[in-house]
Amino acid sequence: MAETARPKAQTAGILIRTLAGCYDAGLLVGIGFIAFIPVSIVEQNIGEAPAWVKQLLFMTVSFGYFVGFWFKDSATTGMRPWKLRVAMISSGDSITMMAAIVRYFGLLITWLAMAMTLLYLFGHYTGHPLFMVAAGLPAVSMLCMMLTPKRQALHDLIAGTGIYRIKD
Repeated sequence: MAETARPKAQTAGILIRTLAGCYDAGLLVGIGFIAFIPVSIVEQNIGEAPAWVKQLLFMTVSFGYFVGFWFKDSATTGMRPWKLRVAMISSGDSITMMAAIVRYFGLLITWLAMAMTLLYLFGHYTGHPLFMVAAGLPAVSMLCMMLTPKRQALHDLIAGTGIYRIKD
């Protein structure tokens, strides 16, 4: 059995990863609207659903989106226009299901901290003790991306993964 050659790639930078993340976030909003149609229909008939049900639904949708695409295709829809792929740092192989799950929860925590930071900034609550904690996590993740040789964000370091840009 002949081995197929891996495509040549280079580590992806912060700007291109941010663009891909924004693309994915926009797609998730659209997918979220579609996923919440049944919830809206049910709420019209039996009343308001508890907040935790809505949060669980969104978490399930985002989990399926990221983990599914990373594990199956090594790239989300937002990564494809820029030819980005996620791979295991140790081998360059596609990521494992466990690595995709760990990466997702690391990314989720970072994104939630970023959302809290923005809420504190726009609400002028920068004196709140949690502001520094919330602002610190995304900052540490960005610092990791700038300082590690493979440009790994914090969630990549935890999962043992990296983002690469495929060369033509």
